Amino acid sequence: MISLRVLSPSANKASNYILFSSVLSTILFNLVLWIYVLKNIELSTFSGVAILSSVFTIVFVFTFTFCSLLALISLQILKGFVAITTVINAIAIYYMMTYQVVLDRTMMGNIFNTRYSESVELLSINLLFAAIIVGLLPAWLLIRPKIETLDRIRVFRNALIGLIASFTFLYLNAASWLWIDKHASVLGGKILPWSYIINSARHYASLNKSTEGQLALPNGKLINDEKTIVVLVIGETARADNFSLYGYPKPTNPKLAQQQNLLILSNTKSCTTYTTGSLACMLAPTEKHINYEALPTYLTRHGVEVEWRTNNWGEPAIDVSRYVEANELRPSCTGDGCHLDEVLLTNLFQVIESSVKQKIFLVLHTKGSHGPSYYKRYTQEFNQFTPVCRDEEISKCSLESLINAYDNTILYTDHFLVSIIEKLQSIKGASTAMMYISDHGESLGEHGLYLHGTPNTFAPDYQKNIPFLIWTSDELLKQKKLDLSTLKQASNHSQFNVFHTILGAFGLDSPVYKAELDVLHDAKDN
Repeated sequence: MISLRVLSPSANKASNYILFSSVLSTILFNLVLWIYVLKNIELSTFSGVAILSSVFTIVFVFTFTFCSLLALISLQILKGFVAITTVINAIAIYYMMTYQVVLDRTMMGNIFNTRYSESVELLSINLLFAAIIVGLLPAWLLIRPKIETLDRIRVFRNALIGLIASFTFLYLNAASWLWIDKHASVLGGKILPWSYIINSARHYASLNKSTEGQLALPNGKLINDEKTIVVLVIGETARADNFSLYGYPKPTNPKLAQQQNLLILSNTKSCTTYTTGSLACMLAPTEKHINYEALPTYLTRHGVEVEWRTNNWGEPAIDVSRYVEANELRPSCTGDGCHLDEVLLTNLFQVIESSVKQKIFLVLHTKGSHGPSYYKRYTQEFNQFTPVCRDEEISKCSLESLINAYDNTILYTDHFLVSIIEKLQSIKGASTAMMYISDHGESLGEHGLYLHGTPNTFAPDYQKNIPFLIWTSDELLKQKKLDLSTLKQASNHSQFNVFHTILGAFGLDSPVYKAELDVLHDAKDN
């Protein structure tokens, strides 16, 4: 009778059992993953081999480390985990190969929301065959051997050595990161068993994403009943260095440059170099209030109508009047920009016109200039700077073509923002404003770095210098008794300015409001 001992003579040792089961899981149960990787690389090239080896290393080291940790807790738990995931892996492989599904968060949500009557239709003899041959039999073989030796020190040492060696290899093989980042969403849905484990957790975390447990900010009071509409556009990966409004030589902001009442805030830095951290800052009054209710929740609680529209992700838990994802808007959208950020404008101003509230706050969380596929972030009309990098491994592109592709995304953002301004200008009998600020910047090959996410302490300024713009209607300037031509800016700005400026625009007097952080507050009025 075949047993694990035949396949691995030293399997009676926990360290060997962990190694064998990890290799088996990495190779056998990730067949779909390896097919995908091989289809999307040139294996005959050094770059292709480097990518394949990096993906293999990531999958193996994650599995090996996790199994080692389970062994340190209990061998029974380890064997139970291996057996259960082996069976589920077999079922997952069947559906992935039969229906070409990717087990991302959305798919896991679909699975958990499938009714019994619908799920029964997916059962078949082939599924049963796959579950038995690829799942139950290997699972039985993996739990059958008796592990006689558990040297916890050796298990821990092996896991540590594996981690260090793997991270060293991945660091030296950094050129493959760009390909992995480009395909991350697909890879994450194909790696077994982590795709369905992690994305199941993400699905339920999104269901439970609530403001419960957040601390409430102190109550405030609206000091006027003026009709006020503020649109906050949250940019993605836009760096101020490539905005012609900030002195960049290429004309990336031709439409914004023609707008009156446009305040260009200088020396603005992001709190972090990643989206979730920066959004937390952007929606809080100070750093110490990060774990309190966010700006949209605070405004909603004070009677402001708040609608959050997103073509992105990463915002903290919020309570708003309406939360709308881009996919919900696309069926009603028309035009070439419906697969881009322009989808967020779908029926937006009908929402404003139909509202009975005096205070309306609209947040548009855009995809912006997110890389590495910059060339996919704008329509053909804005492919003005050429040649353009169209390689998923942007380090292979010439610096000129890479920057051209990125600059085209800024040109598209220019068009997107002016479209909003023009709509706001057409609204009569209301004070209106649009604020634009990016979550963080981007590296485009400077110092050998690409993209963003470098730890803040070491991140170059390119990843932290962000654009911060505010357009205001004449009515709002009159209401606040402001003259932008004489308004004195602070020496520097941050994402915390957002909270206080928006409170000031709505006339919400609050104990947490700081006039010195409201960029539309003129100190001469005090």
